[in-house]
Amino acid sequence: MSTKNCLLLGGGGFIGSHLADELLNKGYKVTIFDKFNFSKNNIQHIINNLNIIEGDFNNKIDLKKSLKNINYIFHLVSSTLPATSNQNPVYDVESNVVSTLNLFQECIFRKIKKVVFISSGGTVYGIPEIVPIPETHPRKPICSYGITKKIIEDYLYLYNKMYELDYVVFRLSNPYGERQSPMLSQGVIPIFLRKIHYNKEIEIWGDGNIIRDFIYIKDAVKVVANSIDTNTTEKIFNVGSGIGQSLNSVLEIMNKVTGKLPKTAFKKSREIDVEKNILDISLVKKTFKWQPETSIENGIGYTYDYIKQNY
Repeated sequence: MSTKNCLLLGGGGFIGSHLADELLNKGYKVTIFDKFNFSKNNIQHIINNLNIIEGDFNNKIDLKKSLKNINYIFHLVSSTLPATSNQNPVYDVESNVVSTLNLFQECIFRKIKKVVFISSGGTVYGIPEIVPIPETHPRKPICSYGITKKIIEDYLYLYNKMYELDYVVFRLSNPYGERQSPMLSQGVIPIFLRKIHYNKEIEIWGDGNIIRDFIYIKDAVKVVANSIDTNTTEKIFNVGSGIGQSLNSVLEIMNKVTGKLPKTAFKKSREIDVEKNILDISLVKKTFKWQPETSIENGIGYTYDYIKQNY
């Protein structure tokens, strides 16, 4: 059995497909587990190099099938979004936390070498006390989505202490780039770009001054993929650009990139939106000798090219 058999849970999505690219480039074997009849658009270009399993993450039998001959797991599954998770926290916990615990039990039984969990740097900290936010910052999420990420992080810590299950957590900021759908409710960069392209009005919650840390997806997955070859004493890492951009400044960049003036409509701000979120990325840079290489101007340019071709 190859020592680098990687399972990407939720691997058919935006982040997972880019991570699959990176792992294949490194010569690893990649299995993607995603829901029944999931769209293969994101992985069409590599489909012949993948093992694909369709199933239900909440079904123990499906989960067990996906783990055969696997030694590294990348956990990317989330059944909810930050903006809507508070509407049904019971579902959020049942579908994300309970199913993840079933996964961890199987990992112990099968002696999985490492679990890599994609957490949320945008929601797990809540309202920041200091910016940029270090990994040691208190975690006080203000949405159910962030709470479930926090709980899963804590269980990884527990399972490591009890059973020596090795793990790494990456708290991603706001990843963006090609293959992120502009048709969903999450991902402001592709959503804004598509609306600009078709001269549609962009709705902005608040005054546009909320600040976010945007990381180009191809930069982010490089460090995530490297984690299975790197033994670290630290287990939790922020992954972002380390640079804050207001939504208004993002719109200005889009104006330059597209040559079109965005039409905006400002709406009442939402309670789930933290005013300012910028991640301190000094630990991940030092540990993995990594740093983001793509400027937001270039990243938005690549994303715009993708949207023009596909939407």
